Amino acid sequence: MSRRMRVRKGVFCLVLVVSFLAVLISSGCSSVQSNPLPLPQESVAHEVLTPEQNNTSNQTEAVSQNVNPSSSEDSMSASGESMSSSEDSMNTNEDSTNASGNRPNTLAVVDEAIPVLYYHSIAYEAGNELRIPPQEFEAHMQLLYDNGYESVTLNELYLYFYEDGVLPKKPFVITFDDGYEDNYTQAFPIADKFGYNGTIFMVTDWIDGKGYLKQEQLLEMSQAGWQIESHTKTHPYLNSISNEQIKEELSSSKKALEKLLGTTVNVFAYPYGINNPTIIELCKEAGYKLGLTIERGWAAAEDPFRIQRIYCYANMGLAELKRRIENPYY
Repeated sequence: MSRRMRVRKGVFCLVLVVSFLAVLISSGCSSVQSNPLPLPQESVAHEVLTPEQNNTSNQTEAVSQNVNPSSSEDSMSASGESMSSSEDSMNTNEDSTNASGNRPNTLAVVDEAIPVLYYHSIAYEAGNELRIPPQEFEAHMQLLYDNGYESVTLNELYLYFYEDGVLPKKPFVITFDDGYEDNYTQAFPIADKFGYNGTIFMVTDWIDGKGYLKQEQLLEMSQAGWQIESHTKTHPYLNSISNEQIKEELSSSKKALEKLLGTTVNVFAYPYGINNPTIIELCKEAGYKLGLTIERGWAAAEDPFRIQRIYCYANMGLAELKRRIENPYY
């Protein structure tokens, strides 16, 4: 064979090898594209505004969804959660009634669970999911009303869970954290249109502050059947202060509200959802009967100081709200 022929044969073989490698690489890339790695869960920090910061975004309230409530850093955005069809989950409220049309208080824990919604501000602010537009909040209330839900207070919830109380066929609870003034100017009249009441968890040092509830507004809401309960004195991270400081936050806020309203304050909502055995024990010592977390789920009687709630946020959509109020394990 001549030298020229050997060169041509070598070039031909090289072309074949290169073509074969190109096919392999192309196939591998297609495989990677059709089976992408799962993306990490999205995290979001929930804003909490002091009276001086009511129109800024400097403080954050981490919303812990189905994670250890003592860790505010492992928060999960409700909008980033995996959404499953309500048809694939159990609606335990549907037939849990007695002959009088009320829910019996002798069911298993899962059947006793009740949806407790929690909101913050009812006023639109672009990019801030804590601030729900009034018309969206009203749509939430309309959906609940159209589906036969009746609001109950946290005191009624406590009696149902731990004493001989009864509740209507489809009960739910409305709560608001921090005590924004729009809870009075917007949420209060909207809820009243449907015969609903709710609970305000008030940071007592913020009373009368700019953008926060005033004393006379709290009194009016209390007299109308709303509960005004404690969310501490200054909204600190309870796991970053001393036990003595925790006691002061718990007791001073309780006493301030009781003096203002002439009622007994029995319920506490943990700032940022942070709680642990020490904090819970101090809550009990301060005279509270219930402790509300921001852990995702329905309220159940298992632990009165680890009551779960349903986070409601701007642009969540009515379908998502319906899914959450129909499924204890959403």
